Formats: sequence, structure tokens, C-alpha cells
Amino acid sequence: MRRIGIDVGGTNTDAVLIDGDRVVEGVKTTTTEDITGGVLRALENLVATRGDAGVGPLDAVMIGTTHFTNAVVERRSLAPVAAL
Repeated sequence: MRRIGIDVGGTNTDAVLIDGDRVVEGVKTTTTEDITGGVLRALENLVATRGDAGVGPLDAVMIGTTHFTNAVVERRSLAPVAAL
């Protein structure tokens, strides 16, 4: 199983390519105020690091972030949402 894991922390955003139980490649970028932009930059850096080998087909992409937890705990900058 090939997957990409992304962790958005307060200081750094990490992205790794995992094949089975082996980390194939990993990158670290500075977390940005715009979280989406930071995630995209980490993904771009991961692909660039792979060069011609590319990332290849994936089975899953997983994102974890402390920003979500902090937003819920601090109860600020939250937009109303619904889940069905």
C-alpha cells in the first residue's frame, strides 16, 4: 500500500511517502498561516524530491493537524459546518 502522510504542526509541515511499512521519502517545510498553501507546498516539495521517479499511484492520503485541535480548544476563527 502506497500512501502520503502529511502533518501540519505549529512550526513545520511534514510530508512523507510510505510504501508498505517503509518511508520512501520525506520533506519538512515551514508551516504557513494559510494551511492549504503550506500543505500544497509540502506536496510539491515531496514530488520534486522524487524527481523522475515520481510519486506513482497512491492508495491513500492522510492529513493530521494540531491546528484543528487548537481551533476547537481555543474556540476562535471557526466557521459553522455540518456533517451528514
